Amino acid sequence: MTSHDSSAALSRRSLLAVGGIATVGLATTALSAAPAWASAAGPLGTRSGRSSERMARRLGELERDASVTIGVTAVTHGDRRAFRYRGDTRFPMCSLFKVLAAAALVQSRGYDEAYWSTPIPFTDADLVVDSNVLDKLDPQQATPGLLADAALRYSDNTAGNLMLRELGGPAAITAFATSLGATRTRLDRWEPDLNAAVPGDERDTTTPDDIATMYSALLLDDAAGVLTSARLREWMLRNTTSGARMRAGLTPPYELADKTGGGEFGVVNDAGVLWRPGRPPMTLAILTRTDRPDAVRNNEVVAEATRIVVG
Repeated sequence: MTSHDSSAALSRRSLLAVGGIATVGLATTALSAAPAWASAAGPLGTRSGRSSERMARRLGELERDASVTIGVTAVTHGDRRAFRYRGDTRFPMCSLFKVLAAAALVQSRGYDEAYWSTPIPFTDADLVVDSNVLDKLDPQQATPGLLADAALRYSDNTAGNLMLRELGGPAAITAFATSLGATRTRLDRWEPDLNAAVPGDERDTTTPDDIATMYSALLLDDAAGVLTSARLREWMLRNTTSGARMRAGLTPPYELADKTGGGEFGVVNDAGVLWRPGRPPMTLAILTRTDRPDAVRNNEVVAEATRIVVG
C-alpha cells in the first residue's frame, strides 16, 4: 500500500457543522485512539470510540482480504458526527466527476430554457468506450438534459465528455470543485484517459473527504443553487449502476442518490447521499484502488464497506 497523504480539514459548511472530525484508521496497522464519531448520540445508536475503532478494524481486515486500499468518509447530518478512514488520501476520481460536470452545467445554464431544449450534435469521432446511451442515438444529437441523464444514471462516457466540452474542458471541474471547498480534487483529462488510475499519478484524483464535501454541498446544502440540487437528486436517485456496489450493502427501506466510478488498477468507487426513514441524511463516499495493473474491479468491496459503515 502507498503512503498516506497529510491530514486535511473538510471545508464545506455542511462538514464544518460536524465539528471536530476525529480520524480513525489513517493506517491499517495503527488505528487512532480517538473516536471517529464526534458525538455518541443520534439515530445511528451509540457510536462510541470503541465501536468506531471496530469499524476501522473491519475495514482494515477487508483491505487485507481483498488486497485493496479503501477510503471512506461518512457524514451524518444534523447530529455532529463523521467517520473517516483514509479520508484525506488521494484516489482516482473516475466517473465521480460527472456529478460535478452536471452540477456546473445546471448552475451556469439552468434557467436558460432554450439551451436545455436544443440538441447538441456529436459525431462518430466523439464516441468513446462505455457509452451505451449515446452510441445508440440516431441522429447523433442530445439535449443537455439527456447528456446529464446518460452520464449520471448510466455513466455514459461520451455524455461526460460532451458536458466537459460545454464547460470548457477538465480544468472547469477543478475550478468548480475548488469553489465548493474541495481543494484536493483535480480533473486533467477526458474520458476514457482519466480512468488510467496509475499509482502515484495525481492527475484526475480526489479524496473521500472532498467527495463527501462536494456531494453534501450539492445535494443537501444547495451550494450550486436550489435548481441544481433538485435536478441532481432527480438524476442520481434513479442511478442504474450501483446495484452491485453501495446498494448491495444497504437494507430497505432507503433512498440513495449516488454515482459510481471505475478505472484501471481495479478502481471501484461509489458515493452519494443516503436517506432512511426517521434518520438524518448520510453522505457516504467509498473509494478504492490497488497497485496492480492486472487487478479486476471488486464491487463486493464497496458493498461490504457500506455494510460496515452504515449497518
